[in-house]
Amino acid sequence: MNSLKILLFLVSISFLWSCSWVQYFMVINESNEPIEVSYRLTAPEKTFAIFENKPTAYELKKPGQINWDKKLELTDLDTSFEKVKLQLPKNTALIFGYLHNDKYTSYNQYFINGRSFNLTEMTIKTSKETFTIKPETFDNYFKEQKGNVVWVEK
Repeated sequence: MNSLKILLFLVSISFLWSCSWVQYFMVINESNEPIEVSYRLTAPEKTFAIFENKPTAYELKKPGQINWDKKLELTDLDTSFEKVKLQLPKNTALIFGYLHNDKYTSYNQYFINGRSFNLTEMTIKTSKETFTIKPETFDNYFKEQKGNVVWVEK
């Protein structure tokens, strides 16, 4: 009887782990030219920040499809803790933030687990245009795509 309780407990725990998900915040460069991405962060107001000062980048297999086996090392051109400035190569996805077990709807929503929207400003420079994104305009530029929050340069 005791082993049955242990088995049921382990099965219950495995179901809880399998229900976990991550929603990424990404800038995707599907163009044939590099783009410049820079952003400034604030200290999180609560426990955890959504956006990071050490983003990750991956090559794209094809438009909209990340090659998780091809992680890229990008150099932050701004050495301060609260600022990030990168050259994002062509056909690359930049992951600069994430939510665990929460769904993004707007910059001023309530986030579970004490998450804070800690992005102060982002600038994306393409060969055609420069976009300046502030928290109150974030939702105009970043849209949900395949479960993630994404800005795409084509």
